[in-house]
Amino acid sequence: MKLKSDGRIGMNFGVHTSERTSLMKSVRFETMETLPELYEIFQGEVATVTEYGAFIKIPGCRKQGLVHKTHMSSCRVDKPSEMVDVGDKVWVKLIGKEMKDDKLKLSLSMKVVNQGTGKDLDPNNVSLDQDERKKRSFRDYTSQKITLEAVLNTTCKKCGCKGKEEEKETQEQGVLRFQQFE
Repeated sequence: MKLKSDGRIGMNFGVHTSERTSLMKSVRFETMETLPELYEIFQGEVATVTEYGAFIKIPGCRKQGLVHKTHMSSCRVDKPSEMVDVGDKVWVKLIGKEMKDDKLKLSLSMKVVNQGTGKDLDPNNVSLDQDERKKRSFRDYTSQKITLEAVLNTTCKKCGCKGKEEEKETQEQGVLRFQQFE
């Protein structure tokens, strides 16, 4: 068994299958890559730029994380290629880890980190929480109907139209009253 420089394992075919799997598990545990903790800030290198964001190489491991174009700047970004180029060093904050289809997806943000110093601009993650609430709380109320039954269920006795009220003055002991007729 040989441990290669890139972390892969090379084995001889003379090793029994059960021995091979137990050896691979033990070696994989020792050579396992360490990922940054959630909300940790680090400096990474831009690996690729797409129309929806940029993939950043995470130092110390072979994984990459995505900085979506909405997390590149506090201003609107239409083209991520105008913000970063391949090979640029950028400060990022790990804002999310998600397992999808047996793959770990990492979400990064540049807008909450000062790109000059690497200082956290959102130490309590307030703006990240606000962004999440904005996404969750939006509801479309245009399909809901509003009914005003008090006015719609009335009929005017003068003209017979629905939804109108007829007012009639009555004088009782100096008090002016209005009555609704049906």
